[in-house]
Amino acid sequence: MVHGHGEVGVANASFIVEGKHAMVIDTMTFPEMATGIVREMAHRGTHVNAVLNTHHHIDHVGGNSLFADVPIVAHPASVQALQQLGLPSARYDHLMPQFRGRFDTLVLSMPEPRLDQLVPPRGGVVQAFPAAHTPTDLAVWFPTSRVLIAGDLCFIGVTPLAVNGLISGWIAAIDALIALQPAVVVPGHGPIGTGEDLGVLRDYFLAIQRVGRAAVAQNLSSQDALALLDTRPFAGWLESERNLINLERAMQEAAGEIHQMNLSAMPPSTRQP
Repeated sequence: MVHGHGEVGVANASFIVEGKHAMVIDTMTFPEMATGIVREMAHRGTHVNAVLNTHHHIDHVGGNSLFADVPIVAHPASVQALQQLGLPSARYDHLMPQFRGRFDTLVLSMPEPRLDQLVPPRGGVVQAFPAAHTPTDLAVWFPTSRVLIAGDLCFIGVTPLAVNGLISGWIAAIDALIALQPAVVVPGHGPIGTGEDLGVLRDYFLAIQRVGRAAVAQNLSSQDALALLDTRPFAGWLESERNLINLERAMQEAAGEIHQMNLSAMPPSTRQP
């Protein structure tokens, strides 16, 4: 279910049907956004028997309450991150002003860390990647159809956001996904694409990583480093202001301020006064 253009707060969700049962992958920001899934399941006479959250961000878990009567699962690291984060309405109002005020009444259904009990339909395989977009991100690979549901490990036509992970970890995750040779890639944000789109995203992160390392070596500010980044290949992407955030994240990693076991330091431009 491709949702909007993939802008902030507007994420995709998927459902996989086998017989009379289905698994939902991600539930978007609010329950009402996911009602289309419920309607389609009713139309097909299909019952949702499991929900998988690919990571802890609100635009992928906010609609969980719509499926509160079935098991909702996520990676243990994502569950822990969500428990620590809670539901900071004021922060979400700041990040997603188009939804201002709606987070005050959002009821969040927490996923459980029971991935071992999840059996995806159609031979799907859940793959986990540490320290990429977030502390741990999940993707679901369907080898028979060569369909990859990538969650936020893939953005298409939208600038990605590495505020909670590592640039190096995200590159490693993309390398692993490219190696699968998917024919169809369902991103967390943006339109459905192919394996070529993963390659484009990898090129973006390699450029961010290269400039970030050079900036640290030359003791440059993030703004000076941003001026060195050639954004022409990505000029049409939404949310281009994230280039600075991603570059700051690369600089933090190059300087040793963050690593896989400690991702807590936020990029300077995202810190609230």
